[in-house]
Amino acid sequence: MNDYNKIYEELKKTYTDEEIVDFAMIPSDANTADAEKERADFVKWRLERRKNRSPQEQILAAVLSIKYQIKRYVQSSDFNPFNSFGRFLERYIGVAGRNQKEFAEDIHIHPSRLNRILKGKEKIGKKIAYRLEQHSGNLIPAIYWWKLMQKEIEEEILTEKEVRESEKKKVKYVVYTA
Repeated sequence: MNDYNKIYEELKKTYTDEEIVDFAMIPSDANTADAEKERADFVKWRLERRKNRSPQEQILAAVLSIKYQIKRYVQSSDFNPFNSFGRFLERYIGVAGRNQKEFAEDIHIHPSRLNRILKGKEKIGKKIAYRLEQHSGNLIPAIYWWKLMQKEIEEEILTEKEVRESEKKKVKYVVYTA
């Protein structure tokens, strides 16, 4: 018995075959022609399964997709203006099947405030992050929303030369100068 069969036997003690198929890819020892046929069959099966998802499963998949996109982005060292807080939130609102007014009511903020947040003209606080977490059914943690916003603030701190100079003029006493 090879290692893959051992792993499969261990998994069968806890999970059904369908559960194993949903989360595990077990390589086969088949030849190239058989492997291509198996791959084609698998792709066909996955597409069929995807096509037959319930609306609830579609929402779950889309929300989890946004969650992992946010996670990957905030963990990267690169800043991308196209991955703004507003864009992620806009996608989330679309997945939720809400318009801006409905979503603003859902999280108990004024629609014009939501619009300013989406356009990047206003930052969120912790309370809004908590509301977004709750709205997603706790699928997207508040800390992900918070870190996404902080990534934008970090970029502003690194690049806003004029604001820095303007604020510098407001300081009357400097404790240490080199």
